[in-house]
Amino acid sequence: MMNFIKLLGVVVVTVVVPLVILLGIWADILPQSLQVAIGLGAVAFAIAFIIGGNLMLMWGDIKTGRYSTKK
Repeated sequence: MMNFIKLLGVVVVTVVVPLVILLGIWADILPQSLQVAIGLGAVAFAIAFIIGGNLMLMWGDIKTGRYSTKK
């Protein structure tokens, strides 16, 4: 039962919330200032996600010595 609740939480966070936000923007229900704030937040999150992911992958390569010249 706990796994099912976790699944529902993931579905709500990844599907329902973004869909409601997009529909609110599309239907002009949300104020324009909130739309701009959501857009800026999404861009900032995307930048942080991309840079953070790349840094994590590079750190993993450095830690394992993947590209070291020593063999």
